[in-house]
Amino acid sequence: MKITAPDSPSEYFEVTERAVKHAYAGIHSGWSNYEDTYRHWQKNKTMTPAEIDAQSRKMGKLLGKTQFATAIFSGAILQVAYTAIMLYPPVTKIPPNWAHIGPSSTAARFCIGRERHGVPTGLIIYAGRNQYAHWDDEEPTNKIVVEVFNALTIAFWDNPLSDLAFDLSNPTIAIYSGEILLTALGWHSYETYLAEMKQLLS
Repeated sequence: MKITAPDSPSEYFEVTERAVKHAYAGIHSGWSNYEDTYRHWQKNKTMTPAEIDAQSRKMGKLLGKTQFATAIFSGAILQVAYTAIMLYPPVTKIPPNWAHIGPSSTAARFCIGRERHGVPTGLIIYAGRNQYAHWDDEEPTNKIVVEVFNALTIAFWDNPLSDLAFDLSNPTIAIYSGEILLTALGWHSYETYLAEMKQLLS
């Protein structure tokens, strides 16, 4: 049986609510577990240098797993947001600084929402979802995706916590969806995601 899309954005958000909420729960539980483990380790004052070294390595591995899980959950959320815009595209107006995006381009329908860091919100979703979907490509081939990431890299250049978070040549990051969702968009909760998506599609 062919699956048909919901008739309206409101129905779409209703049928995808559970999936997106589960993804956010996964992000939050992963980081909560990491922070609880870290705090427990910090309280242990009787560890030998060898034990501290071993625990440091364990914490490093746990951090890597937590970041990877966050990227997967975040990518799923970005995919849901991307699909909503593809299914229910609002009227778009390409900003002057993105005028080189042709009106027939898929990226054009994502020129929606307020600008964040010099980039329309919709284009950030577009770039984040595309990098997530094609993260194992040797080099990004979508020029708009590269341009969005370059703009975000410049915007966060002086931020000590995120100065390399959007650099596509950063060897420590394979999938950037966590950085896109939580840092560039600032969508830390389902409620924030839903409110902004409704604005984008209004």
